[in-house]
Amino acid sequence: MTQLSDEEYEKEKKNMTRYHNILEIPLLIFLFIGIITAALNFTINGFTPIVWFLLSFWCILVIICMETTMIRAALERKK
Repeated sequence: MTQLSDEEYEKEKKNMTRYHNILEIPLLIFLFIGIITAALNFTINGFTPIVWFLLSFWCILVIICMETTMIRAALERKK
């Protein structure tokens, strides 16, 4: 992994934060739709509640991977 300058690091950090915030919106939407469809025993166009929960889980995994990448970049930067 290449070393980033201070400006490049801050720019990358802003981009990752923006992507993190953008992914939180579908995460909450998928989670709430999953809860509502499970409570009402309802499917939307063949999407069962488990599909909505899997979509929200995918968003959580992407967010965790992005956070892990940022932590790794910060630790490498300290060296």
